[in-house]
Amino acid sequence: MSESEGITPEFIESVREDLISNRPVRKRVPGGGMIHIDRQLPFLCVYRKPSNYVDIGTKQLVYSEASYIAMESNEDISELVEAVCVTLKDIFGAFLVLEVWALPYSEFTQEVQRTGRPAFKIFSEQPSELLSTIESLSNRLKQISIHRLKAVVEVIKTTKVAPEGEEPIVGEDLRRRRDIHLVGVALFPLYHDEKGETLYPIKLRKLRRSFARALKYAFFRFASDFTSSCPTHFAMLGRRLVTRAVWESDKALAEIDDAFDFLLQVTPVNTEEAWLDFKKEKFKGTPYFLYRPRPFDIIDVKRRLYEIPIGKIEDPILMDLFEQKREELDRKLTMLADRDTENFLFESITTYGKVEKTLLQTAKEMLDMLSHKRHENVEADAQKDAVEAETFARYAKREIEYYKKIYPQLSSRVYVREDIVAGAMVSGGDFLISKSAHFPKDRIEALLHHEIGTHILTYINGLAQPFNQLHTGLSGYDEMQEGIAVLSEYLCGGISKARLRVLAARVVAVALLCEGRSFCEVFSVLSDRYDFGEKSAFTITTRVFRGGGLTKDAIYLRGLVGVLEYLHGDGPLEPLFMGKIAAEHIPLVEELQWRGILKPPPLWPRYLEESSAKVRLKEIRDEKLGILDLIEKGYI
Repeated sequence: MSESEGITPEFIESVREDLISNRPVRKRVPGGGMIHIDRQLPFLCVYRKPSNYVDIGTKQLVYSEASYIAMESNEDISELVEAVCVTLKDIFGAFLVLEVWALPYSEFTQEVQRTGRPAFKIFSEQPSELLSTIESLSNRLKQISIHRLKAVVEVIKTTKVAPEGEEPIVGEDLRRRRDIHLVGVALFPLYHDEKGETLYPIKLRKLRRSFARALKYAFFRFASDFTSSCPTHFAMLGRRLVTRAVWESDKALAEIDDAFDFLLQVTPVNTEEAWLDFKKEKFKGTPYFLYRPRPFDIIDVKRRLYEIPIGKIEDPILMDLFEQKREELDRKLTMLADRDTENFLFESITTYGKVEKTLLQTAKEMLDMLSHKRHENVEADAQKDAVEAETFARYAKREIEYYKKIYPQLSSRVYVREDIVAGAMVSGGDFLISKSAHFPKDRIEALLHHEIGTHILTYINGLAQPFNQLHTGLSGYDEMQEGIAVLSEYLCGGISKARLRVLAARVVAVALLCEGRSFCEVFSVLSDRYDFGEKSAFTITTRVFRGGGLTKDAIYLRGLVGVLEYLHGDGPLEPLFMGKIAAEHIPLVEELQWRGILKPPPLWPRYLEESSAKVRLKEIRDEKLGILDLIEKGYI
């Protein structure tokens, strides 16, 4: 069928047959346009290209919905829309058509035109049975804010719900006979210029997500009040069908993310030699660090990064998540290009942030409360009965085997290596252990829960999801990950005063780094002011100065503080273990779960099954305990 044939009865019948069988409908509409209905739903969004003025961008607003027809021409689609309405009304008992169109600038006040404030006009029939639906839509549209400007909303009762110059998309007689309802939303097109010729894509993306959310609340209210579908959450009416652009973008982002290990690339390979030289020079000067060669062309990787078709993704949540990830990968690639230069620190601050005053104050209070003088031999006790790397590796292999019995697809392995500066770390789902490291026996359980029960577990849970981003990590996931990991140490009763001193010291060291202090000065503050041993002070300072100045180490304490605050609000635990996500992604992950896109995680941390961990978790929730409270009350 060619587009020039127009919308034929055969085309309409094919759509009807798919809807009756509850098969997804995604077809090019003859004449220019798209119909997308990913399952039987009691509503349809419609966009018709206006015939009396130029309009760009508006059709993308309906792309966000699970059921829409968007036309790029003036083809008459009334018969197609009516067929959809009648077919689905017979299934649900009632049906809603919501048409979206943009109005010319001249239809809005000078204040709206001058400031670019979001503005909407809701058109409904007079009298209207949809009072609750209209009220829900109006209230949600009023919550939309662009550049801190709240939306203005006007509800207009009319006898004709349609753009100017057009007839209603569904005839009045059919609406009356078949319990089909029609609502119109006309908006101020802040995403293009007054002539409708120049698109402002950033403004359009900002509007799309909040506008889509408002529409879903209206559809939810309609479905609850008038149909047999009875959804229990507004997000259940969101998109489930994932388009090709999503799979292509997800795969391409994951391939680039997997192409380089950022932390390994910024971790020195000669830390032991640097320590010996620094000690020989009586702890003066700045150690000379060597790094791994970069086995990839950064310019080529960036080129591939921006060839990814993220802009073609219709789902606004997935588009935002993928855009954020692309920006983060871009920043990290720039950091690797500027490794061991002054620019590295500025880019690190952009990626991981500086140390906030409140966080620095918390860190300093922790160090004072856990003063080495008050708790003598803290660090010595931490090294008591330490085991070597090979012995620790055997414990780690047993822990991985525990999870593998629950989820046989788990393929993580344990490696003992000479080129690891940290005692242990997770990379690509594998557990890497420094050959020269020693691990206190009383910390083994906590370390296993930190590395395997958090980092590997969320990696594997992410692999079980349809999107690669859940295991490679959504943008900014590190902070939440480390917060959960440190919390796991506390919940299993394995966090020590020495461990907390190190986390606090990292924050102080990052703050000093950002102030412009030298390696030697930071080392001296840690060793002289806070009584860290020379090797411990060197290790902390090295981590902070690696690559040219890495502010990432502040996220451990910041993440722990954030997770504790999340628990104070009775936040559910499951989203935290869906994969590698940031705190800001929790509501998005929950929405994707409601939409049936994300699955329940196959693995659950072993320590959360233990009664002692449940008691500690309840204490945190009930008593709203922060990190200073835990120390002060002697829980640590």
